[in-house]
Amino acid sequence: MIGRRGGLANLVLVFLGLSLTTCAQGPGLNIVVITIDTLRADHLGCYGYPRPTSPRLDAFAADNVMFENVACQSSQTLPSHASIFTGLNPRNHKAISHESPLPEEAVTLAEILKHRGYETGAFVSSHALDSDLHLTQGFDTYWEIHKELSQSVRRALHVEERDPTTEAALAWLEDHAGSRFFLWIHWFHPHRPYNPPQTYLQRFAPEYSGEASSEPEYVMKAWKGEIEIDRQDIDYLTGCYDGEVAYSDFQIGRLIDALDSLGLTANTVIVVTADHGEILYEHERYFGHDIALYDECLMVPLVVHVPGTQPTRRRVSELTQSIDILPTLLELLEIEYPQGLEGKSLLGLMSGGTDATGEHAFSETFPFPEKCMPRHAVRTASSKLIWKENPSGPLIKEFYDLATDPGEKIDLFGQSNEAARLDSVLMRWIAPAGLHPGPIPTAAESRRWGILKSLGYVN
Repeated sequence: MIGRRGGLANLVLVFLGLSLTTCAQGPGLNIVVITIDTLRADHLGCYGYPRPTSPRLDAFAADNVMFENVACQSSQTLPSHASIFTGLNPRNHKAISHESPLPEEAVTLAEILKHRGYETGAFVSSHALDSDLHLTQGFDTYWEIHKELSQSVRRALHVEERDPTTEAALAWLEDHAGSRFFLWIHWFHPHRPYNPPQTYLQRFAPEYSGEASSEPEYVMKAWKGEIEIDRQDIDYLTGCYDGEVAYSDFQIGRLIDALDSLGLTANTVIVVTADHGEILYEHERYFGHDIALYDECLMVPLVVHVPGTQPTRRRVSELTQSIDILPTLLELLEIEYPQGLEGKSLLGLMSGGTDATGEHAFSETFPFPEKCMPRHAVRTASSKLIWKENPSGPLIKEFYDLATDPGEKIDLFGQSNEAARLDSVLMRWIAPAGLHPGPIPTAAESRRWGILKSLGYVN
């Protein structure tokens, strides 16, 4: 599918100094961006997880630059990906929810690279990234698994432990190995329901005699308190999630191996990250992500391979954000930033410098109103403030000292000067557009009701 681009957006690109004719500016580096849906950083070995969920990513991180504290901008798939590819917070790129298309005037990484002569291809595995939501902007190829293969075929391939998104992306990669290219591949495996292939299920959840299920009906009942769920159930569902993480890690290995075998690794920047994480019953009796802004949902992995240069083998501990990915890539390619960019380049930190990327990271979620009211958060390296909108009263505010309470269990709002300071910071940040920077569609207005219901986003 060809990415759309209208006259207004072309004028925007011209205004930003981005030529509409193909040209060969900047280093001749290929770009590969890997995003894994619903992957929380702390379930990876390289981020300290004790289970062997990620041997390939662990090895990749050991040889490259790994960012230890990365906050995403939304706990929903579309807004977070739009932030990755525009360098803007959701309230500024306007794709704020499951059903809020990215506006045409938004300038994406794919568009910037396309207008500089890159071949551009995207291979996505989620309905939340449907082409009608407009992340197609700038892509020559936009491959969507649910439009390419029927559900029955996908299920059969799953049993055979074959990933069609990987296979389609590898075929495209081989066809474009002689070109300068930008490849985005997105895997959906860790998203609920957690249903890893049998090999991975046996590895991480080998024995279980209970009735727990990650199917939407079961987890929704658990969230509403309609059923009791015990430690054995939680451990089983966590094992299923870990199996999905391990299956995604295997796909990462396949892609890295393909780049090596094609001789492309030495000329390709590789970024591995996630859109958001996942709560595994740590908060609000919940398995999921879209309603919450706790660190299980917001802290994501980020590993970057820069070929042929130093730095390598570095761990960066400073607080960074998903919106920093785009400016980092543009600086690597010696491309001028679009005006208004909110992210900051990480190249200084990658080189061992102390460049500050910003004291505060902001995140928001705008679920369907029938499920949960919107939430807003500001995080520092050691603290977090969350606003929860309340239909029957004032904002509910929670403050956590992450240095002493990393699990965000002890609410200290009203007991800390830092809480008051962050309250003012968040208030000033939200003030220009208000709590809701755009309309929030209801579940009844959803164009994909059945799909979203099957994933537990609506009742």
